[in-house]
Amino acid sequence: MKISIISASHRSNSQSKRVSELLYSNFINFNSQLDIFSLDLAEASLPLWTSEKKNGNGIWGKPWDLISNNFKSSDGFILVVPEYGGMATPAAKNIFLLCGNGEFAHKPGLIVSVSSGNGGAYPIAELRMSSYKNTHIMWIPENIIIRNVEEFNPGDHGDNIPKWLDNRIDYVLKLLLAYASNMKALREIINRKDFGNGM
Repeated sequence: MKISIISASHRSNSQSKRVSELLYSNFINFNSQLDIFSLDLAEASLPLWTSEKKNGNGIWGKPWDLISNNFKSSDGFILVVPEYGGMATPAAKNIFLLCGNGEFAHKPGLIVSVSSGNGGAYPIAELRMSSYKNTHIMWIPENIIIRNVEEFNPGDHGDNIPKWLDNRIDYVLKLLLAYASNMKALREIINRKDFGNGM
């Protein structure tokens, strides 16, 4: 089974990237045989989507194909997204515009929102509302919000991180793996040729 973890911050060495790396470690502790693809959107520096992407030139050639193929071979996704001004990041929204070839289609996704303060809910609402139509990603009902993220350190959190958060994260990650495993059969009946986009 393969899971892709996407850090959707625009900042280098961001808290989102740090959280992504900690989630990677959680997965390896669950199952060392898992194949995990990690993508830091700050490091990837993908341009905003334009119709020129279909020409396959420059970054839309081999660099993008590597990302797209890793997504296509993934069984599930985690998007770690910070809250910028009460919104999901432009990079988070852009990745869904770029993935127009069924990369996410009918695969489970988990949103992990991070905030340096007490926010973090708005990116979840925004992504659930607007990211699934043509990508057909299937967000699982659970999500994670990590508030006061600078104090997040599994096993030894700061005072503003609830002690139960580690157990909650483990539960939700295991749930994502269960969705990923059980949804494989569903994808065998999907007709993207005639119904590739939502209504």
